[in-house]
Amino acid sequence: MNKKTLFIFAALLLMALSALFAQDTLPAPTTYTVNKVTFNMVRVEKGGFWMGAQHKDTAEFNYDRHSLLDELPVHHVNIREDYYIGQTEVTQKLWKAVMDYNPSRKKCSKRPVTNVNYYEVQEFLRRLDSLTGMHFRLPTEEEWEFAARGGNHSKGTIYCGSDEVDRVAWHNGNARKLKKVKKRLPNELGIYDMSGNVWEWCETKYRFYDAERNARLGKDGDMYIIRGGGWQLPPTSCRVSWRGKRLPELKNSFGGFRLCLDARYVKEETPEGEILMKQTEKETEKE
Repeated sequence: MNKKTLFIFAALLLMALSALFAQDTLPAPTTYTVNKVTFNMVRVEKGGFWMGAQHKDTAEFNYDRHSLLDELPVHHVNIREDYYIGQTEVTQKLWKAVMDYNPSRKKCSKRPVTNVNYYEVQEFLRRLDSLTGMHFRLPTEEEWEFAARGGNHSKGTIYCGSDEVDRVAWHNGNARKLKKVKKRLPNELGIYDMSGNVWEWCETKYRFYDAERNARLGKDGDMYIIRGGGWQLPPTSCRVSWRGKRLPELKNSFGGFRLCLDARYVKEETPEGEILMKQTEKETEKE
């Protein structure tokens, strides 16, 4: 083994050990229970990252040969506060525990809830807050992409956790229906399915990344950002920089959402990170 080969091997080994150590030192997800249904929230530490993608220069930040015009320009974003994001999309089981019905066409408690529009998601958040005393919300587009990229532990992959789409995502090339959550590999932060399975509502309205194009935005400015691709969409839509848009009143069988929570609302001293939520009036009456 010559010196160059030895150097490359040592560098790769160091990178692998560093990644392993980083994952081992990540805090465990914070677990919540509402009406006997548990869900996990993953802490994302504040930091900076390059948002968007470009396909012209392999030596520049966020090169991606499949990038689209509305992913330009690549620009630096600072996330100034820690936040928590759902380890998975909101499942049908959790939606039903809060809303007392399941709108999804393909019923399965461990699959993401689907067929919900932006306004229905906001009502879910209001009821969840009422049950928990917390302040859950949708992630902003910037928070979504930062978490999907792995936050401060990012390895710079095109998809959420890998450059190989089939390792981390369900898309129209490997799925014929909606899948259960956590059946693909997580990303650097231990978050699942931010690539594929269902696209996810964000709190941000659709805008271009530059002011000149925003001035000509028109009716698209009434739409909200959706991210992540889905099981009925191609792999190129599963990229962490892909941007979709949708009118808030629309919904379909491959669209869902993921919870977000400001870190200041989380009580770290709570035993094992778990907060037992009060039951709904309906369940109280049954007892």
